[in-house]
Amino acid sequence: MKTSITLTQIEREINESVSIVLKTDLEGKITYVNRDFIEVTGFNEQELIGKKQSVIHHPEMPKEILTDIWMTLQSKKPWIGVEQGLCQNGDHFWVYSCVTTVREHGKVVGYMSVSKKSTKEQIEKAHAHYRAIKHEERWHTALLRKAKDFSNRITINNKIACIFVMVALTTCMLGFNGISGIKESNHGLESVYKNRVLPLKQLKVINDMFSTNIVSTGQKLQRGIITSSEAAANVDQALQVLEKEWKEYLASPHAESESALATEIQPLFDTALESAVLLQGIIRSDDIERLMTYNTSDVYKAIDPLTESLNKLSSLHYTGVATEYEITQANYIKHRNYAIAFVFVALMICALLGWNLNRSIIPRLRAIGSNLRESAEEMNNKLVPRSEHRDELTDVVDAYHALKTRLDFDHKEAVSSIQRIKATLDQASIAVTLSNRDNRLIYMNHAAKTLFENMSAGIQQYHPEFALDKMMGENLNQYVENAADRELLAAEISSAKTIDTTMANHHLQLVVSPVYDETDGYALGQMTQWSNRTTEVIAEKNVAKLIQQAVAGNLSERIDTSTLPTGVIRDISSGINQLLDAIITPLTMAANYVDHLSKGVIPAEITDNYHGDFNIIKNNLNACGLAIKALVADANLLAKDAEAGALTTRADASKHLGEYRKVIEGLNATLDAIVTPLNMAANNLEHIARGEIPAKITASFNGDFNNIKHNLNTCITSINALVSDVNILSNAANEGRVSVRVDASTHLGDFRKIVEGVNETLEMIVGPIATVKASVETINTAAAEITSGNNDLSARTEKQVSSLEQTAASMEELASTVKRNADNAKRANQLALNASDVAVKGGEVVSDAVVTMNAINDSAHKIEDIIAVIDSIAFQTNILALNAAVEAARAGEQGRGFAVVAGEVRSLAQRSASAAKEIKALINDSVSKTFEGTKQVENAGKTMEEVVASVKQVADIISEIATASVEQSTGIDQVNNAMNSMDEATQQNAALVEEATAAAESLLEQASALADAVSVFKLDDTNITLADNVIEMHPALRPHAIVRPNVIRPNTVARQNTPVKPQFADMQTQAKRVITAEYVNAHWEHV
Repeated sequence: MKTSITLTQIEREINESVSIVLKTDLEGKITYVNRDFIEVTGFNEQELIGKKQSVIHHPEMPKEILTDIWMTLQSKKPWIGVEQGLCQNGDHFWVYSCVTTVREHGKVVGYMSVSKKSTKEQIEKAHAHYRAIKHEERWHTALLRKAKDFSNRITINNKIACIFVMVALTTCMLGFNGISGIKESNHGLESVYKNRVLPLKQLKVINDMFSTNIVSTGQKLQRGIITSSEAAANVDQALQVLEKEWKEYLASPHAESESALATEIQPLFDTALESAVLLQGIIRSDDIERLMTYNTSDVYKAIDPLTESLNKLSSLHYTGVATEYEITQANYIKHRNYAIAFVFVALMICALLGWNLNRSIIPRLRAIGSNLRESAEEMNNKLVPRSEHRDELTDVVDAYHALKTRLDFDHKEAVSSIQRIKATLDQASIAVTLSNRDNRLIYMNHAAKTLFENMSAGIQQYHPEFALDKMMGENLNQYVENAADRELLAAEISSAKTIDTTMANHHLQLVVSPVYDETDGYALGQMTQWSNRTTEVIAEKNVAKLIQQAVAGNLSERIDTSTLPTGVIRDISSGINQLLDAIITPLTMAANYVDHLSKGVIPAEITDNYHGDFNIIKNNLNACGLAIKALVADANLLAKDAEAGALTTRADASKHLGEYRKVIEGLNATLDAIVTPLNMAANNLEHIARGEIPAKITASFNGDFNNIKHNLNTCITSINALVSDVNILSNAANEGRVSVRVDASTHLGDFRKIVEGVNETLEMIVGPIATVKASVETINTAAAEITSGNNDLSARTEKQVSSLEQTAASMEELASTVKRNADNAKRANQLALNASDVAVKGGEVVSDAVVTMNAINDSAHKIEDIIAVIDSIAFQTNILALNAAVEAARAGEQGRGFAVVAGEVRSLAQRSASAAKEIKALINDSVSKTFEGTKQVENAGKTMEEVVASVKQVADIISEIATASVEQSTGIDQVNNAMNSMDEATQQNAALVEEATAAAESLLEQASALADAVSVFKLDDTNITLADNVIEMHPALRPHAIVRPNVIRPNTVARQNTPVKPQFADMQTQAKRVITAEYVNAHWEHV
C-alpha cells in the first residue's frame, strides 16, 4: 500500500480534540481504527483491517524507532513518543502517541495506540532525534548526546545503589582503619606488657627477695623475731623465686642495651646468690656470731651492687615504656586523620549523589502531583510532562500516560455509546423512563413525554401541582392510583417485573427492569417501559365477557362494537361476531352426532350441505359412523364363532382403516396366540398320557404362553430324569450291583420322593446282604482256624501230660523253701517299720528348721527395705538441705543463720545416709548368708524327705515281700492241688479235641456253600465298611471271637463220663442264633 503513495512533504494539522486510536493483534495486524483515524489519514476501514500497522508510518521515520516501540512493548512497558504518520494522499502528520498492551483475563491479546496532536517542541526534538539516528550530527555533538543519554538512562535504583555502595565503602574503610588502629594499639599494649611490665615485675620481685627475704630474714633472726626454721624456710623460698624469676627475665626478649646490662648484672647476681646460700648455711648451723657478722658487712657487700644495677635496668625499661606510648599516640593521630578524611569524602560524594537523585525525582513528582490534582478536579487532555530521564519514575509516568490515554479513550467511547443509546431511546415509539436508586426521574424519552402530556389532566385531579416540565427529579410512584401497585413499583427489584395498573383513567402496563453497573454489579437504578393498553383492555373485557357467555352455553351473545373506537380493535370484534355466527350451526350438528355415538347409537348418514371445513366435518362424521358399524359387525362374528368352538375363524382386517384395522388385527393375533400354545400343550399331554415322552418344545412364545412352554419342558425333563435313574437302578440290580444309588437331589416334589423310596428300599436290602457276606467270610476263616487249632491242641495235650508229672515233684520242694522265706520276710518287715518311724521324725525336725530359716530370711528382707527407706529419707533430707542453702544464699545476710542450720542438716543427712549404707551392706551380707543357710537347710530337708520316702519304700517292699511269701506258700499249695486237677483235665481235653476237629470240618463245608450263595451280590466300599462296623460292634462276629471253648472238668467227674457233644452243639446253636437273628435285626434297625 505504501509504495503506491506519492509523498507530498505537506504536513497536515490536527485538531487538539482529535484522538486517533489504533488497535492491532500480537502480530501487529490492524484490528480496529476509530473515526478520527479515518478522517485524519483518509484511509477507509476496509483498506486497513488485517494490514500491518507499519503501513501508516511515514517512510522517513527510522526503523530504529519502530524497533524501540516493539522492544518496549515486549518488555511489557508502554511506549510514549512522537510518531510521523502517513496519509492516503501522501501528506504526513505528527502525533504524540502512547502505545500500550491490551489484556483480557490477565493475558496480552494485542496492542492499542492512542495519539494526540504533538507540540512544535516535540516535533523539533523528533527531527533532531531522527537526524542523530541517521548520523547527520557532528562527532562531538553525538558524543555529548550519548553521554547525556547515558546519564539520563541511569535508573533511580542504580543511583540509590551508588549511594548505598558509597556508604558501605566508607563504612568498610572506616572499619578497616579502626581495625588497623586497634591492631596496632593491641600490638603496642602487648609489647608494653610482655617486654616492659613483666620484666619490671620480675626485677622488682628479685630486688624484693634480696632486700626483704634475705636481708630482713637475717636481721629478724638475729633479733629473735623469727625462729631458725622460719628463717631457713624464708631463705629457701627466696632462693627458688630468685632463680625462677631471673631465668624467666633472661628468656624474655629485650633491647640490645637491656641485654648488655643484664649480661653485666649476671656476675653480681651470682655473688648475691652465693651470699644468700651462705646465709642459709649460717642459719642451719645456728652460728649467731657469724650471723651478726653477715648482717653487718657481708650481706651488703654482695647485694648493694646488684641492687644499683637492677635499678639501672628498671630505668631502661621505664624509658622503653615511654617510647612505646609515643608510638601508640602517633598511630592514633594517623588513624584519626584517615577516618576524618574518609568521612569527609564520603559525605561529599553522598551529598552529590543525593542532590542528583533529588533533582531527578522531586520536580517530576511535583509535576505528576499537580497533573493528578488537575485530572481529579476536571477531565482534561493534559499529560504529565515527560523528562529525558529513562528510569523507574519515567516508567511510572509512562504507565500513567498509558492509563490516562486508555481512560480517555474509554470515556470517549462511553460518552459516544451513551449518546447513541439516548438518541435511540428518544426515537423509540414506546415510552421509557429512567430512575435512580431513589426512584427519582432522571430521563424520559419523547414517547414518555407524550404519554404523560395526555394523562396530565387526569393526574392534576389528584396532584394539582403536576407539571410536565417539572417532572425531572420527581418520584413517579406517587402518580400510580392503586396503593398495592404503588408499593410494588417503589420496592427494590433484582430482576424485571411487570405491573398492570391504572393512572388518570388510562390502563398502563409497566415493565420495570433493574440497571446494574457491569463492573461490580452495583444497582444504579431502574428502567420503566410505559405501555398504554386502555383500548386493548376495553376489547379484552368484551372478549372475556363473550367467552364467559360461550362457556356458559350462551352462543347468542355478541360483542357490542358501537362503543369501540374505529380501528383494529373494532374490526377484530366484528370478525369475532361473524365467526360465532358461522360456527354455531355445524357445531350443533356435530354435537348431536357425537351425542348419539356416546350413547351407543350409530346415527344415520348426514345429508345436509355445508361448505369448507364444515363440510369436511360432516364427511368425517359419516365416515366415522360407517367404520364403527363395520368394526362392530366383525367383532360380533368372531365372538359367535369362538363361542361355538370354531377358533379358526378370522376377521378381514383389510376392510378397516387406521386404528380400527389395528383393533381387528389385534383380535386375530390374540386368537392366533391363544390357539397355537393350546394345541401344542394338548399334543404333548396326549403323548405323556400314552407313556411316550416327547422332545422339548423349542417354539417361541410370549407372556403366560411362554410360562406354559417352560412348565411343559420342565415336566418332560423331570420325567426323562426319573426314567433314566430308574433304568440305572434296574440295570445295576440285574448285574448284582445292589450298592448303586441315584442322586435324589436332582429331582423335585413327588419325583424326589419316588427316587428316595427306591434308594431306601435298596439300602434295606443291602444291609443284611453285606452283613451275611461278611459273617460268612468270618465263619469260613474261623472254621479253618478251629481245624488247625484242634490239630495243634492234640499234640500239645500229649506233651502236657508228661510235663505235669515232672512239675508236681518240683512243686513239693518249692513249697518248703517258700515257707522259710515267708518267716524271714516277717522279721525284716518289723525292722523296716521301726526305721521308717525314726526317719519320719527326723524329716519333721528338718521341716521345722526350714520354716524357721524362711522366717529369718523374711525378717532380713524387711530390715533391708526399712534401711532403703532410711537411705531415701536421708537423700531427700540432703536435697532439702541443698535447696535451703540455695534459698539462704538468695536471702543474703538474713539467711546466714538458716544456711548454717541447713548445712548441719545436710551433714546429718549425709552421715545418716552413710550409716544407712553401711547397715544396708551388713544386712545384705546377712540376708545373703541367711539365704544360703536356708537353701542348705532346705536341701537337707529335701534329702531327709527323700530318705524318709526311701525308708518307707523299703518298708513297703519288705512288707510286700512278706505278704508275697505268705501268698506264695499258700499259692504253691494250691498249685500242687491244681496240678492233680490238670492231669485229669488234660485227659478229658484229648477226647474233646478229637470231637472238635470233626465239627470244624463240617462247619467249614457249610460256610463255603453259604459264601458261594452270596457271592452273586456286588458291594461297594461303603457297604463293606458298614458291614465291618457291624462286626466290630458285635464281638461274637469277629474272627478272633470264635475261640476254642474253655472247658473245665470237675475234679469229681471222670473223663469217660463227661458229655462233650451236647456242649459243642449248644455253642454252635448259640453262634447261629446270634448271626441270624439278634445282630441282623440290630443292623436292619440301624439301616
